[in-house]
Amino acid sequence: MPLAGYEASPGVNVELCAQCRGLFLDRNEIRELVGRGSLAKATEIVPVSLGGEVGMRCPKCVDPAMQPLRVKGAADVGSWQCRSCGGMWLGEGAFFELARALRTSLPSPRVLAPLTVSHSPPVLKGSGLTHSRSQYDQGMENLIAVPLVMLLSWLFCSTNFGRLMASLVGMPFHEVGHAAASWLSSRIAIPLPFFTFWYDDQSVFMGLVVAVVLGWLLFHTYREKNWFMLGSTAVVSLAWAVITFLIPPSRTLMWQILAGALGELVFGAFLLVGFHFALPDRLRWDFWRWIALIPAALCFTQATMLWRTVSADVSQMPWGSAIGSDSDGDMNRLVQQFQWNANDLADFYLNIAYLSLTALAVAYTYAAYRFLQRKRGQTPFSKG
Repeated sequence: MPLAGYEASPGVNVELCAQCRGLFLDRNEIRELVGRGSLAKATEIVPVSLGGEVGMRCPKCVDPAMQPLRVKGAADVGSWQCRSCGGMWLGEGAFFELARALRTSLPSPRVLAPLTVSHSPPVLKGSGLTHSRSQYDQGMENLIAVPLVMLLSWLFCSTNFGRLMASLVGMPFHEVGHAAASWLSSRIAIPLPFFTFWYDDQSVFMGLVVAVVLGWLLFHTYREKNWFMLGSTAVVSLAWAVITFLIPPSRTLMWQILAGALGELVFGAFLLVGFHFALPDRLRWDFWRWIALIPAALCFTQATMLWRTVSADVSQMPWGSAIGSDSDGDMNRLVQQFQWNANDLADFYLNIAYLSLTALAVAYTYAAYRFLQRKRGQTPFSKG
């Protein structure tokens, strides 16, 4: 179907079929245009017999078939909803009936503009997700989720059982920390439960893989105007170039060992900060951020509490290894091979924890600012 973009309301671009005058709207655009009524009450699913052909395909997802719908008040108008992204195709006239069924009166600034069709593809505004089912700056749940889960994590990790469980939850963060440091030095690494396998020698193949992944992220985050992820990816890309080409291999080995405990702090904090920001559209972070919130909070809280304890009492240093001899432990190797001492290690990790907490506080302050601006009906200067 020949789709073209037009501005249905100031700041809201939808897609129009110039031939049949049908509209395609993703979930975010539906909410922007017709408010927050219940789609379940305004529409009903049209049953499809087993094996029956479904001729309508989602313009966005292409492959997934769309579920036929009836819009109340427009029963004779063909309408469909994508099972994958939730976007809706509304036949001519069905949109206005949908608005009435949702009992939403569109304010004058939001009334559909005259259909001035532009044959250029629709442009993403800011870094909003194309198929977002939830917003990052609307809803009290977005404002209270991180501090509430952090408080509960602190209470949980104050018990022996809680610390044990949080340590197990944090193990993947620990091993991915080792692997990430290896990848940034262009070494092949495979994170496994309780240990990470890596090659000592740099690999051209691994370097190319990392470069391609970072390039893909830079391209898509720039195209989506996702400044948070664009900046994060740019920093990681710079780190990859410096670590791969400028730092000697003996030094990068030390950072590969350090990065295990760093992963618990840095990756945990990054997921907590990233809760308030969009990641690349294809990752569907608007949903997965809620799943990642609890393990990230548990891991980060447990690691921070651990290094505060060790900084006050160095005898609490986590010596040894979960697998193998005690001499294989990260802290043991750092002391024996790279001349660190226990006090320096404790101070190093604790300072990283405090820096991460500062970043989390800044991100939360900005998220609260966005929330208040949105509640007042103003548009914050950046959505990402």
